[in-house]
Amino acid sequence: MKLARAVGPVAITFALGVAGLFLPGVAGDIAAFVWLGVFPGLALTRLFLPGTSVSTRWTLGLALAPLATAVAGWALLRAGHPLPTAARLIALGGWFLFAGGEARGFAARASSADDAPGDRRAWGWALIAAAFVALPMLLSEWARVRSDSWVHAGIVWEIAERGIPPQDPRFAGLPLNYVWFYNLFIALVGALRPGSSPFTHMATANACWIAALVWLGWQLSWTTWRDRSAARATLPLLLTGLNAGALLLWPLWLLRAVNGEVRGWPEVERIESGARWNGVEVMHQLCAPFAWMVNSWDKFMVGTALGYAYVLLLVSLWAGMRWLSEARDGRPPGTPAPWRWLLLAGSAAAGMMLFHSVVGLSAIPVGIGACALLAWLAARDPRLGPPQRPLALALAWLAGLAATWPYFRSIMTGWDAGRSGVAHHYLQLDWHMPWTLGTACGLALVAAWPGVRRVWTERAPAGTWLVCWTLGMTLFALVVHLPENNEAKFVWMVFAPLAVLGGWGFPALLAAWRRRLGVPLATALVTILFVLPSLLLLRGFLIDPSSTTAPESRRTPGDAACYAWVRAHTPLNAVFSDHQSRDVLLVEGRRRLLAGTPYGPERAAFPAAALLRRRAVMADLYGPVADPAGDAALLDSLGAPAYVLYRDEDHVAAAALRHEPWRALDADSARFERVYAHLGRRIYRRRT
Repeated sequence: MKLARAVGPVAITFALGVAGLFLPGVAGDIAAFVWLGVFPGLALTRLFLPGTSVSTRWTLGLALAPLATAVAGWALLRAGHPLPTAARLIALGGWFLFAGGEARGFAARASSADDAPGDRRAWGWALIAAAFVALPMLLSEWARVRSDSWVHAGIVWEIAERGIPPQDPRFAGLPLNYVWFYNLFIALVGALRPGSSPFTHMATANACWIAALVWLGWQLSWTTWRDRSAARATLPLLLTGLNAGALLLWPLWLLRAVNGEVRGWPEVERIESGARWNGVEVMHQLCAPFAWMVNSWDKFMVGTALGYAYVLLLVSLWAGMRWLSEARDGRPPGTPAPWRWLLLAGSAAAGMMLFHSVVGLSAIPVGIGACALLAWLAARDPRLGPPQRPLALALAWLAGLAATWPYFRSIMTGWDAGRSGVAHHYLQLDWHMPWTLGTACGLALVAAWPGVRRVWTERAPAGTWLVCWTLGMTLFALVVHLPENNEAKFVWMVFAPLAVLGGWGFPALLAAWRRRLGVPLATALVTILFVLPSLLLLRGFLIDPSSTTAPESRRTPGDAACYAWVRAHTPLNAVFSDHQSRDVLLVEGRRRLLAGTPYGPERAAFPAAALLRRRAVMADLYGPVADPAGDAALLDSLGAPAYVLYRDEDHVAAAALRHEPWRALDADSARFERVYAHLGRRIYRRRT
């Protein structure tokens, strides 16, 4: 029986991998994810923590796999291997190392009390969370391609077609001023199955990562409390506790009717009509009025690296707490030495920098500050252990930061204010952040307070460090201001450790509600606070009507043929101009754009002067075409084949007057050549 339990996970995951090589369509794409999304992480975990428990090993394996895959892929690509070759080498190497490590571990090993046991409720919450994330992606095409997913898929194709380091496909010729290891990971997964969709791989990754997040919450809570009921209570709080109760504050929006330029009933009607409950925008209604939009599920329901960076954040906290809590001596035979958790902490810190540096550049300084504070406290209270231990943890985090600093510097070169025109003050107080923290994390703080008092009384090193980290992250969030109000990302980073600390007091809080309100009212209150917001969000994703109008999912009869022609008959380094700064060609045509964004330099450090010049050329190409020589000169300056795409529906009014802009290009045959005309689509190439 024990042997069957040990062999079972190996056999099941291998069967999934084999199915991923042969099954057609979406089912095969999902099954193939284990080759790069599971096996390399399990192999790396065996290297870091040999002999650890099954629960610990699989939690870390799932959490570390994208990091291991992306770093190995980067090394192989730099060595000159093509992307498909690199993907296959990593997949096979990860499988053999994983299977070999599991074979060596079939013999029974002594488990440590520090390792969290397996738990059916933890499995249940992990499956519920994965299903919640996956369901809209499976049932709604728009949910798969909306928002950041589209641009990230464009960057995936940029890497798959043209290698690393990538250019920004929205602005041809510009190095990407954004983290791209996430896109490299998705590109590697896609290279295993030619013709697969990056959107399927992003959705699969999100479902796996939210499940890993649940297990990391279980592990963190166990490390903090060593109590099964407290660890179980952490999980629903972690998934649904952010903004719990904020929905009850919605009437505060009506304050605008008594204090604003427009007052009274007309303003009330405007507020009610502007509240979007039947789409993904419902997430703006689920947080407190006048607060930044934050949501526990949001970044796991869109293609972005932030959700995975949050997973690595919990890995780094868990590794730090295990290092601080485990004794140097008295370990059962076969359990990993505590210093190995330092390797894991440093690797997680590096991963945060590689996948989402906003998380890394906030979590790492806060973590180092928490280590310094704990060392200072430990020098005065021997119950907190030797001060050298938190200082060693700080050095591990610093090492992770230093290892990735060249990469970070390379993606930050475009953010010079003189070039991008973006001048920003990073230290700034703003009333939105304390209001957002209070309304989003208030209930979690109430649940966490008994746990904070217990930790402080017992002076447990790991729990005390987590409290110090949470306090430091709160102060960091209050004073650091990022472009486009991206400091909203800090709110979840404050909330997550509060949820872990709240595992101790949350059951007592629910019991107090049942005593005071009675079971029916208490059940209704819990439903409104925790369950209803998630159900409204899920409903919004499933019925969102945007797919009928959004260019990412709306197709005319001529689109498919046009995009297929672009992929087949234009060079890989071709640059396209498309009206209204559409970015559909990033994915459907897999080609770079002259200016494929309606946003300004603050979105991705686009050079301000160059962006204005390109938009002026596009306005001319799709308008009067008054300066074809100047337009051609800018296209020539790109150093790549340049194309101009026209769509009939963009020029209906001009067609009635026979003033379509493409007529000027037809007349200027010395500069432009028509190379495609079919079903309302025309493409012109700049003659070289």
